Amino acid sequence: MSYSIKQLADLAGISKRTLHYYDEIGLLKPARIGNNGYRSYNDDAILKMQQILFFRELEFKLEEIKEIINQPEFDRLHALELHRVELQKRVARLKRLIDTVDHSISFLEGKSKMEKKDVFQGFTDEQQQRYIDEVKERYGEKTVRESVERWNSYSAEKKAAIQAEQESIFTAIRDHMEAGYDNPEVQKYIQALHKNMDYFYECSLERFNGLGHLYNEHPEFVAMYRSKYHPEMPGFLEKAIGYYCEQRWHLT
Repeated sequence: MSYSIKQLADLAGISKRTLHYYDEIGLLKPARIGNNGYRSYNDDAILKMQQILFFRELEFKLEEIKEIINQPEFDRLHALELHRVELQKRVARLKRLIDTVDHSISFLEGKSKMEKKDVFQGFTDEQQQRYIDEVKERYGEKTVRESVERWNSYSAEKKAAIQAEQESIFTAIRDHMEAGYDNPEVQKYIQALHKNMDYFYECSLERFNGLGHLYNEHPEFVAMYRSKYHPEMPGFLEKAIGYYCEQRWHLT
């Protein structure tokens, strides 16, 4: 069976621009390109696209995926079995995190008690320390301390409102990606994101610009924004925030 680039993009939940890029880097080439320039994909491409998405979900880089799936001895069945094992590990960890959320809600509603150790159930010590060390390295220990104090000063309701606002901003940015990172509507939401960051710390243009780089460099951020919003979200955020900061620097 033959699929157009739009049909494959719709099936995989990605943009046509992403498929063009995958073709450009040799990751996923169309089975055929017609005289009119239209790309068509076959069933083999569908299965290959599935593997790419699985590897992306497991935080592999595109170059690594290309090297793996283009090997002559690549075994899709064996790869799927390995994906299943890794995803089951994630499911177990996510279940622990969901349990932590449920316990926290019950505690905040006054329905149950909660031990301090239960607050971090599902998070590993290494993950927590890694986040802290990363922020300390980029912004200094004073910034980390001030940020923690600022966040802890908010009520549970205020924290939920801040997080909901940020979620709506990222969703709006994702929904306008096709317009381009310098589009006025996109830039309006980037400005709202900049303002939202002030809830966490004094977010100067320099810090906000650094945050944009972090979104597209830190493995956890990259994986989260790709899976939750869009495969191209990390790079798009970096460009949009960089453009926003440059425009404001020119005004000063």
